[in-house]
Amino acid sequence: MNRIKHVIHALSQVQGLNSFYVLTEEDKKQVERMEPPLNAGVHEALKRQYVVCCTHDETFREPTQVIVKQKAGEAYFPPVSFPEVPAKNVVSSSPSEHAHEYLCEKMVVKPLEATLLIGFDID
Repeated sequence: MNRIKHVIHALSQVQGLNSFYVLTEEDKKQVERMEPPLNAGVHEALKRQYVVCCTHDETFREPTQVIVKQKAGEAYFPPVSFPEVPAKNVVSSSPSEHAHEYLCEKMVVKPLEATLLIGFDID
């Protein structure tokens, strides 16, 4: 658990990131069921050993990569790197509105904040 605290501490140093919540295995299953298949970034994050949901406001930095692509004429959301996380196989993505609402019940989310899932492996 100290390694998770280390990651959360690193995330807490990033401008614009606020609340942090480590998803349980049940949370991962619930979010997996809620996410549309084209949100590949969330599905990839959920495959990782740990997934942290954090909130962010408008002061959060720009994404490190393109967050929306077109695939067969539909919006596709790929996994995005998150270099501030000191772990392996790190990916991030924004959850769908339905999953966002589920996650908001688990943590403190201020008005105008969005949620972001960050998946990573430690071992």
